[in-house]
Amino acid sequence: EAFVKIRIDRFTLVILAFVGLLIVAAVLTVSRGGDAAMESYRTEDAPETPIYNAFLALQQGDIPMARAQYSAQVLKEAASDTGDGPLHGDAYSYGDVARRLRVTNVKVDPQDANRAYVTVAIDTYTTGGIFNSGDTWTTERTVEVIREDGAWKINAQEYFW
Repeated sequence: EAFVKIRIDRFTLVILAFVGLLIVAAVLTVSRGGDAAMESYRTEDAPETPIYNAFLALQQGDIPMARAQYSAQVLKEAASDTGDGPLHGDAYSYGDVARRLRVTNVKVDPQDANRAYVTVAIDTYTTGGIFNSGDTWTTERTVEVIREDGAWKINAQEYFW
């Protein structure tokens, strides 16, 4: 019986350790993921809270939660409107896209502390294209929110499409 004794030099050990660390980091990154189902609604009393919650609720198809983020006036307008949309109870599917909302500015109206304007950027990622590289774009908009019944509410028919 002949045993072959293999000796690994330090350089090879360093390379193997580095590759091992990269594999562990990749597994941890994938397992943590950006799954929308893991996101939760915000509860803080801030002007951007209803915007974040409505965006998340619409992504998840939670229409009652989405409706709860809008002012009574917007819900009344939506009820009298003959169009379709999430406030009518229609489900909307974003299809093969991933979307992320970022709050870029919050400005409380200096003449009315119960009114604010929240500027958000919505990043949209779609799959497809050459080599399945996909496409990415960002839209920015400003949404009016008002204080109603002790909570901030979206005061515009904004559905973040």
